[in-house]
Amino acid sequence: MIKASERAESLAGFEHPKQARLRAQVAEQLADRPDSKTIVFTQFRDTVESIVDNLNQVDGVSAARFVGQATRDFENLGLRQSEQLQILEDFRSGRYNVLVTTSIGEEGLHVPDVDHVIFYEPVPSEIRSIQRRGRTGRTNIGRVTVLMAEGTIDEAYYYSSRRKEQEMHQLLQAMKRRGHENGIRKGASQHYIEP
Repeated sequence: MIKASERAESLAGFEHPKQARLRAQVAEQLADRPDSKTIVFTQFRDTVESIVDNLNQVDGVSAARFVGQATRDFENLGLRQSEQLQILEDFRSGRYNVLVTTSIGEEGLHVPDVDHVIFYEPVPSEIRSIQRRGRTGRTNIGRVTVLMAEGTIDEAYYYSSRRKEQEMHQLLQAMKRRGHENGIRKGASQHYIEP
């Protein structure tokens, strides 16, 4: 534990390569479409603040932190519902052009015209991956970027989620075929599919 702690402390001051890549992705998006909106998803709430600070260094970026209501500690305050609603309204209106969020932003957000969704790290769940991707491309063509650090758990999470999603689609197609084979009509109010 002592060696691990010393090694971690020796890395203080070094920037994670994802931070530079994230800045480049957002800057590229704004260069292509200056009025675009981006949502950055991160797995860990502790990372939100550093991402916001990092992105606000990019010309033309106005990034906002969007987290849940729970307060973890003095340095990691939650947002009241009224604050969350105000941030979403400011994002919709263009006051903020980047929203940095955790899983709270995966569902229930009605933000039309999000042009780019960036996963700061992949998630192992196919459902969460689909929900995050679903924040873009609602009214216009959207873009999704997943940042992965080579040789880390990022790769395992990405491929796990991708495999699970493919299996889910295969299962849904099989159920659909089985339903049609059994004469089930689309829109029927009740139906039974034998196993």
